[in-house]
Amino acid sequence: MTGYTFGQMLEAIELGQVAEAEDGIRRMKLTSEGMIWLTGPYAGRIVEVRGYLLSDLWTIREDDGNESSAEEREQWRRKRTEMLENQWFERRARRLSPSDIEE
Repeated sequence: MTGYTFGQMLEAIELGQVAEAEDGIRRMKLTSEGMIWLTGPYAGRIVEVRGYLLSDLWTIREDDGNESSAEEREQWRRKRTEMLENQWFERRARRLSPSDIEE
């Protein structure tokens, strides 16, 4: 299995997949609501990015009880891509707007 830093894991994980720290104890799942802790004292709560998460290696696997269908995952990918594209186009428009161009 591939080991990811926390940032790499956030880029690679897909809807319904589980990320597990190298210690095998801490696990989180990406849902449509965000990253949710599956284990530990925060189980069921949204993951807060804290310093200790940044120093761990993570592996990604499919959730055994994955209820995310292929169609749902594809819809999630499209939405994520659309949101990123919109931000890129907005940034580009601001950069090229006439008020920013010197005469």
